Formats: sequence, structure tokens, C-alpha cells
Amino acid sequence: MTAWMSTDHGDLVVRAPGRVRVSARVPVRTVAVCAALLALTAGVSVAALMLGKVTYSPAEVLRTLTGDGTRVSELFIVRWRLPRAVAAVVLGAMLGVAGALFQCITRNPLGSPDVIGFTAGASAGGVAMITFVGSGFAVVAGGALAGGLVVTLLVVLLSRGGGTAGFRLVIVGIGLNAMLVAVETYLYLVADSDISQIAAVWGAGSLNAVSFRHTGPALVVGAVATLVVCAGLQRALPLFDLGEDVATALGVRPARLRMLLVLGGVVLVAVVTAAAGPISFVALAAPHVGRRLAGASGTALAPAACAGALILASADLVAQHAVPGIALPVGVVTVAVGGLYLLTLLVRENRKGTL
Repeated sequence: MTAWMSTDHGDLVVRAPGRVRVSARVPVRTVAVCAALLALTAGVSVAALMLGKVTYSPAEVLRTLTGDGTRVSELFIVRWRLPRAVAAVVLGAMLGVAGALFQCITRNPLGSPDVIGFTAGASAGGVAMITFVGSGFAVVAGGALAGGLVVTLLVVLLSRGGGTAGFRLVIVGIGLNAMLVAVETYLYLVADSDISQIAAVWGAGSLNAVSFRHTGPALVVGAVATLVVCAGLQRALPLFDLGEDVATALGVRPARLRMLLVLGGVVLVAVVTAAAGPISFVALAAPHVGRRLAGASGTALAPAACAGALILASADLVAQHAVPGIALPVGVVTVAVGGLYLLTLLVRENRKGTL
């Protein structure tokens, strides 16, 4: 029989009896926040399935998802709208986890893959593959992963001497980001008009053409990678947040863990970029939102994932219906809102003296 115990710190301790006793500490507030964020995400996703040129009621959506809908409702809801809604949730969660990993590595609130240049590197690698090789998922994913890893190496090398945290790393990342945007623009200009148009649409970050047939593998890989990263780093990250000296004393290898964090974050960003193009600022905002709501002092992967899913699902819903008759790329919405969030974050951190 499973035993549940409550602590003075607002945690639940779960103990399974038997020869081997397993004990797990679960913060109640974190569980409640994640549940609330998931409920809001589900509501946004249902709204995305309901709204469009043909509007359906929640009951009609439920009947269609359970197989009792008409052929027309199945076409609109299951074939056209459901893949996009699922992609927004899964890719948003991946971006939230990736942002939390990079902020943990850099120990800087601006240390997201968007600001430091990892997203731009993955985007440039994907555009290069589309321009010179082809637009297949495996090819684009390989190019995005290679681009992200190259930028990772450059950022580490160029910020050497100032550490891998703080203002210097952010400045190096911003400089590389600007250079990569220039490279991407050059690729658009030298490519054929048809290929350039495909690359430009992909580079805007869009879920308009998402389908289970083409992006299903990316969603499966991304969901599995996110779960593996969260489960594998659940115990080591709190120790790493205490500082490298303390983590070493407690049995953690900081250099090895840092490499795993970088690889995990780059893989998540590369998969998202390959599936939907570069989607900016979700990875920056989601960890902050999740951490503040959960009241966590260190890296909180689960709240970051739930916040990322809600942010991207909401942004895509706005992108679809903000302008009547036009489905905007979701990247346009995240850049517009994320730019304001970045300015607010810069002002707040500057007042605190952390930048």
C-alpha cells in the first residue's frame, strides 16, 4: 500500500512499501501550477479545434475526436486542425525545456537559445540544407542540428576568459546571432526563386503546413527527447544550481553535466526548428513564467515545459485568427510579443544589477 506524507515545506513524500523502498519528494505548488497550465493549454487547444472558417461546438469536437463525427467534421478537425494543435503543444514544451537548460548553463536570465544565437544557428543550417540539398525532414534536421552545434562551439570559444555565464556570453551570442541572420539573408538571395520562397516560409517559423504525415516523426522524437531530458536531469539539476563546487562535492561532474545540458538543449531546438522553422522567444519566456508561478528558486523543467506549451498554443491561436482570412506564421506573433518581453526583462535585470 502506497503511503503519502506531508512535510512542513509544502511537499508530498510518496513512499512505496516493500523490500525496496522508493521515496520521492513532490512540491505541491509545482504540481498544482503544472496542472493549471495544462488545463489552460487544453482549453486553448480545444478553441483551436473549434474555430476557423467552419466553427464547431465543444460537443461536436468531442464527438469527432471519439470517432462519431461527420466526414466533413473529421476533415476539418482531425485532418487539418488537430495536427497543428498537437504540434503547438509539443513544440512549445520542447522550447520551454530548452530555454530552461540554457539558462541553467549560463546562469543568466537572458541565456536562451534565441538570444545567444543557437536558434539562429539551427535556422541558418536548415536554410543552407534547403538551398543546396533539399527540403526533406531528415536533411533539414541534420542541418539544423549541425548549425546549432557549430554556434555552441563558437559561443564557448569566444566567451572563454569571461566564463560561460554573464554579460559577455550574451554579447557574444547577440553578435553571432546578427551575423547568422546576415548569412541566412544571403542564402535567400543566391537560391532559386522557388527554393528561396520555401526557405523564407520555413524561416518565418510557421505551423501552417503541419501534418502528422510530415511532422509526426518530429513530434514523436521531440516528445520522447523532452521526457528523457526531464527524467535524466531531474536529480542532477538541483545540485548543479547550488554551484559547481557544491555539486562536485555531492558527486556531480559539472563538465560532463554541462555538456549533456548543451547537447540536450541543442537537440530540442534543432528538432523544433526542423519541424516548424525557428520560433523565437518562447524558450526565453517560458522558463521565467514557469519558475515564477511554481515559486522555484532553481531550474524547473516541468513548469517550463507546461508554460512553453501554453505560450506557443496561445500564440498560434492568435496567429490563425488575429487577421481575418489570413493565417500568420506563429513566429510573427512570438517575435512581436517576445520583443516586448525581452525589453521588460532587460530593464528589470538591469535594475537588479544582474546584467
